[in-house]
Amino acid sequence: MSEAIPQYMKIRQYVFGLIANAKVVGGTLKINTEEELCKIFGVSRITVRKALTHLVDEGLLVRMPSLGTFIRPEIVDRYSMRFEKKLAIGLIYADGMATFMEEFFMAQVEKVLECLRANNCIARLIYFNGDPEREAELLSKGKLDGIIWLAPDRKHIPVLRIFKSCHVPVVATFPIFISDEFDSVAMDYYKCGYTVAKYLLGRGHREILYINRNPSDVEAVKKAGCMAAFADCGAEWHERLWHCCSGEGFSEARVKSILENSGNFTAVNCHGIHVNHVKHELANRKDVQIIYNIYSESAAEGIPGILQPVAQAAGQAAAMLLDLIKQPDTSAGPRQLLLETKIFEPER
Repeated sequence: MSEAIPQYMKIRQYVFGLIANAKVVGGTLKINTEEELCKIFGVSRITVRKALTHLVDEGLLVRMPSLGTFIRPEIVDRYSMRFEKKLAIGLIYADGMATFMEEFFMAQVEKVLECLRANNCIARLIYFNGDPEREAELLSKGKLDGIIWLAPDRKHIPVLRIFKSCHVPVVATFPIFISDEFDSVAMDYYKCGYTVAKYLLGRGHREILYINRNPSDVEAVKKAGCMAAFADCGAEWHERLWHCCSGEGFSEARVKSILENSGNFTAVNCHGIHVNHVKHELANRKDVQIIYNIYSESAAEGIPGILQPVAQAAGQAAAMLLDLIKQPDTSAGPRQLLLETKIFEPER
């Protein structure tokens, strides 16, 4: 997702991050040398010089011969005086490299900002520049009172541990892994699997096709919930109808292949990102009921889904983080909030 941003703009964003932290990082206003920035971003000296020249021309940086490039003190003072009485909350979106936000994430961001505004906070959008662990170390030394991370992935566990070791409170929403290490607001994946299966079994379906997009640990928990519902209903579990598209992206061809090669089924439970592919491929199968994991007003009109209150989750995560900042209790252990799950059927 980061390819859309020119390299010199990434350097610019990085320098703005240094400006935000300059008051705290060793009391120095000096930024990295051109050689260091070349190594960090894997770019030429020309690209680095272009980025720094723009910032010098804007009056944010000043070059001192033989000494290096520095952030102007008045810029740092202006930033600090404006925000010194507010909590500074970092906001990380997905992998920290996204350049666009679609409806699903915008709903979460809006809820986070609503909570932060009500509590006299400022939000700082954090953008990783290709090295999240190094960025985390820098951020941990800077002026951040806490971090809200919307949907981190398993690969970000080391980054979360860096924040934790530096005592920077982080609350994650819908982490795409199962972990007891971190504060988070997530879905009860076992209950999710159980609820969906029970819903479809209760409508007479016994051959249910599942098209999931989850990492293996989430998939295992969700499958356990599905199998428990089948057992409770005295129904036979069909392993051939369970599919996971992890690592295969949002391939329409993959979804089509599953639908064509799964034999008989009377219902399909799919991830929200696949629902339109499924709906298109099964347009002539009026006998098949479709249900999807994430309900969105605009995703698939007339198709039931799980009411996964993602926006509410983000708001709850923000409230949880502010509580952790104001009333830290290191002996209590991570706070885990699992959201309730139920089926939502749009009005016909």
